[in-house]
Amino acid sequence: MGKGRRNKVLKLTPAKVKQIIRDKARNLSSRIIAAEMKVSIRTANRVWGYWMKNKQLLTPKKFGRPQSPLDEADERTILEIHKEQRSGARRP
Repeated sequence: MGKGRRNKVLKLTPAKVKQIIRDKARNLSSRIIAAEMKVSIRTANRVWGYWMKNKQLLTPKKFGRPQSPLDEADERTILEIHKEQRSGARRP
């Protein structure tokens, strides 16, 4: 995984978490760290607090809306309606 290039939406990458912990161990202020990492001060403090309590890296949760699986009946209904309407970007 390379420094957030894979996922543009995720701001707090594992590399940033490691860097925040290194900087806090060197007694840098949270404000300076947050400005460098482009995260909020609260996020920098949260990462450091998690590290001090658990001695593990904070892993970001999955973001976005959770996907709900479609069953076959719903999928068939969607495909039937799509065939009937045949609407898209262009309208005849």
